[in-house]
Amino acid sequence: TAGSVEEAAELLNRRHFERQLHSELLRARRLQEPVSLAMIDVDHFKLVNDRHGHLIGDEVLLLLSRLMRNTFRFNDRLYRFGGEEFVVMMRCADAQDATSAFERLRCNTERHNFPRVGHITVSIGFAEVLGSDTPSTAFQRADTAVYYAKEHGRNQVCSHAVLAAQGAVSASETHSTGDVELF
Repeated sequence: TAGSVEEAAELLNRRHFERQLHSELLRARRLQEPVSLAMIDVDHFKLVNDRHGHLIGDEVLLLLSRLMRNTFRFNDRLYRFGGEEFVVMMRCADAQDATSAFERLRCNTERHNFPRVGHITVSIGFAEVLGSDTPSTAFQRADTAVYYAKEHGRNQVCSHAVLAAQGAVSASETHSTGDVELF
């Protein structure tokens, strides 16, 4: 079950994310420390469930969760957001450090051989949490970036700031994937 994936991989759940995002925003403002927020989505996960069943799908999510735990630093916050979506909140020196960390996860995932399934890929979108952000604006920028990654080839890392600088999305553009109400 979804709960067992989170527990077995020692990831926090969406409820913890919603509580901690507000605290991280306040901390980032106070200490002026850069915080990156990323959305990670397993590419074509529905096919995994359709071809191999939900039990194997849960195993893939568990193994991916462990891969994430082994890829990121101990202090980075990892969350199972729902379905095949994960969220990472991490303090980085700058956007290049964040990009490198997320790219490392993308490559590790692509190279990993998942039992019975083979290889999977992930799309990752991230945004730096800004001092003026509300929890929902930071989340929505990361969500817009992951949506862009999925719509433009999948298996890639996209920064909202880079996409905005390139004119691929407007600086204020966000993509709504539904009724996401964080607070």
